[in-house]
Amino acid sequence: MGAKICCICGKEYKGMGHPCKDGDYCGDCEKKVTRVFPGEDAYYETSAAIRAKLEKYADAIAAYDSVPRPETCPICGKKLPKLMSMRLLDAYICMNCAEKASGLMHQSYDAIGCMCLGEILPFFNKASVQGGKTDSGGVFHDADSLRVLYPLIRTLRETPGEDGYDVDYIDPLDSLSDEELRSAPERAELRRSYLRQQYGDHKAIFEVDAVTKLYNTSKGRRFYRDEYRIGGRVLLGEIALRDTAVVRRGEQPRELQIRKLGDSREYISNLKELKEGSEGGLFAEGVLSFVYPGDILCID
Repeated sequence: MGAKICCICGKEYKGMGHPCKDGDYCGDCEKKVTRVFPGEDAYYETSAAIRAKLEKYADAIAAYDSVPRPETCPICGKKLPKLMSMRLLDAYICMNCAEKASGLMHQSYDAIGCMCLGEILPFFNKASVQGGKTDSGGVFHDADSLRVLYPLIRTLRETPGEDGYDVDYIDPLDSLSDEELRSAPERAELRRSYLRQQYGDHKAIFEVDAVTKLYNTSKGRRFYRDEYRIGGRVLLGEIALRDTAVVRRGEQPRELQIRKLGDSREYISNLKELKEGSEGGLFAEGVLSFVYPGDILCID
């Protein structure tokens, strides 16, 4: 078989090449391509796209074999296990951080392994991941204490598959200036005081935005029961399983017991608590014809 021209480096090579979308590349380039393209992803890329990515990671590829293995994970600081670790282009991280990175970046494990540490770290610096944000003076501000002012903003992310979309969140704390961040604790307390004056002193206050009747099986019981999901946001306090919620319409308060708690997804009901500022659902059984969107539930 005669000499061929590699579509990536332009050099001649012999033997079987490795295919991409618009040509074949040599074995030397293939060793580099496997560093930056997970699985068979390179097969669907053009030679120009592959070349651009190889140029982007050229330094990391050249130094790949000389990267030392550290004693601790550079992200979480914990001891790096010999087996339960992942090799990045320019570093090693523990599998726990690799799993978190996969979820935060919406990428597969293989794709995470084809990145540099500097691309992953910014996702771990988000306030929602760290549980808060540190101002320029080194003072850490706990996210849970500020959610009454800055709740997570729910959005939808397009994903392949039958559903097409998944829930994602934007954290307003990440965009706060130092001045806003330092004044946030005082403003959060003012907000809580206002809510207590408006609704009374309760364990929690929940604002209803939707009431959905769910299909429910008998679960081994003799009779079927109706199950409802009350969606909304915790304005104040925290809600736990088995808490009692009261809605007042006119002079007659009506009570319901919270049997399950879920996040913003419609049918998820595996949470133990809903924290202040969080969006989620309260699951209850029975007839709930007395709860409507716009209601305020007092939790005690």
